[in-house]
Amino acid sequence: MIIIAAVGLKTYSEESVKKIILAGADAIRYSFNYGTIEQNIEHIKDGIKIIDELNSSAKVIANLPSNKVRLVGSIKPREVNENDEITLCSASPEVNDEQIIQVDTKNLAQKVYVNQITTIDHGKIAIQIFEILNNDTIKAKVLNHGLIQATHGINLIKDAGEDKYLEKCKMILDKLGEAEPQLISIPFVNVNTNVKIKNLSKYEWKPKIMVRVEDREGVENLELICQDPFYDMILINRGELGVALPFERLGTLQKEMIGTIKKHKKQVIISSQIIEGTINNYIPMRSDILDLTNIVLDGADGIMLCHETALSTRPAYTLSVAKKIIIEVEKYKSQFYCKL
Repeated sequence: MIIIAAVGLKTYSEESVKKIILAGADAIRYSFNYGTIEQNIEHIKDGIKIIDELNSSAKVIANLPSNKVRLVGSIKPREVNENDEITLCSASPEVNDEQIIQVDTKNLAQKVYVNQITTIDHGKIAIQIFEILNNDTIKAKVLNHGLIQATHGINLIKDAGEDKYLEKCKMILDKLGEAEPQLISIPFVNVNTNVKIKNLSKYEWKPKIMVRVEDREGVENLELICQDPFYDMILINRGELGVALPFERLGTLQKEMIGTIKKHKKQVIISSQIIEGTINNYIPMRSDILDLTNIVLDGADGIMLCHETALSTRPAYTLSVAKKIIIEVEKYKSQFYCKL
């Protein structure tokens, strides 16, 4: 089974990347959701160099951003509690108050409404809008305890416009030729937008293409995605699906999607919140163990660890835990099928 490890804010260093690769990651992922294009190109080059120095067969994945809005600016990790009041505004260099949370979109107030409940960071924190101060600034009440920081996504009525999004993707793809990562991860936005994404580059270094299914549009077009020869692998992004669709459907939907993708003989990768219990705990959450067990039993070809390796101070431990569980389940599968 393939294990992909996200490299992020806490693991960009050479030491961390080496630990991740030596712990058994089959691929490392760098996301353009965060930082500048130039910074991420340098991170990718560094990752490729480290892999070569270690004589490893690990691959590098460049993750094109999703067409969604994120928190930006110098937001340090900020703990919030139930009933706290927070102020959010459209990002601007003129905002120098660290208590104000900046959002990477213009006219923020036009994309929300009073009494709307929305979420931050894959649904981990819920907020309710209670006041619109001006066209760019709103106030909200926090509905549960959590941690807010820059790079977290926020679910708004309307995400970034297509033209702006495609322009950013083209800028990334134009630069990626300098680094030549072996894989590129592309979100499925909709049929028309993805046709445009395909035509943004000639992909001259022949990378494999992974497409991410992360909302209702992707789920409804899964058969079409599976039939598209442009995509080599399909990633089920549970983090986004868990807020884009009724969360109670996620478990059965994952099983259905794995079956559909395997029917078309495409590789399927599961991502998001797989063994996040290992970020803080020595023994993973029992629900994490059972989740990963079922992912293997259902026939997925791989997993992608996100926060577990990008935001953790001990990503190598997370990888070792994942490998232990996977090996044990694969041993069970082989014994089970032998008996049959």
